[in-house]
Amino acid sequence: MSQVALLAWIWLGCAVFVLGCAFRAFRYLRAPDHLRWDLYPVAHDPRRDHGGSHLEEKDWWTKPRKTNPLGEVLVMGEEILLLLGVFKNNRRLWWGSLPFHWGLYLMVATTLGLLAAVLGVPGAWWRELLSLPAAAGGGLLALGSLVLLWMRAGDPRLRPYTTPLDLMNLALLAGLGVLSLAVALTPGGMDLASLAVGDLLRGRPLQVPALLAAQMATAALFLGYLPATRMIHFFSKYFTYHLVRWDDRPRVPGSALDRRLAAALNFGVSWAAPHIQTGHTWVEVASNLPAGDKGK
Repeated sequence: MSQVALLAWIWLGCAVFVLGCAFRAFRYLRAPDHLRWDLYPVAHDPRRDHGGSHLEEKDWWTKPRKTNPLGEVLVMGEEILLLLGVFKNNRRLWWGSLPFHWGLYLMVATTLGLLAAVLGVPGAWWRELLSLPAAAGGGLLALGSLVLLWMRAGDPRLRPYTTPLDLMNLALLAGLGVLSLAVALTPGGMDLASLAVGDLLRGRPLQVPALLAAQMATAALFLGYLPATRMIHFFSKYFTYHLVRWDDRPRVPGSALDRRLAAALNFGVSWAAPHIQTGHTWVEVASNLPAGDKGK
């Protein structure tokens, strides 16, 4: 790949990443409101420690709701840094998932550090310092990807939930981790990476060795297709947690939420089950007994 083609490839990957994420976010925002199920405990409720909620209070609808935003921050921190949900529900998978995620975190931190080096942090010491998170990130990403690849390919419990794209993604990320580790361990590798980032931001053809070119091209490929993968959860969890799982706003008559939910109840039911018949609206389903329960 020529230096000009590499520059275009990287910018294309970044552009597709941004547009793809924006499109997915737009689709989430345009989706109908979720079912108003009470899924407690809610992270921002002060009573979450004992699994309670504001519904415990007498005449709760007449009182102002008490929330604790710090609770959400703590739950997010446990999930992002420790993957606590995976640890509790699938301990075996956690051993591969934790280094995988921390490898990605460190590689993002390295990229931000390279941007800082280009935009104003003086001195070669900073670029040399970046070799530490770069090497650790590359090594952890390769390790975690290989462990997850082995588990998804060999564990019969995970196989039904594993697609060819999942396996390709893990294999590519394992290669990206190895390439990133090699760049970090190469003498002067981070200096070259810093110069490459500067040329990239200025739109100049990249004058980089083959190893760094392969690493940057692979990273651009990953960014380009990431919005089409399950890894989009790095931002989609905002919608599924903050706007669904933790959304316990009361339905106030005449509010915007009330109007949206009233419209959603008039959606048609397109699937059938013993307790739900197709050809009705959700308000009809919710206000009528299932056919088998009539007369009981």
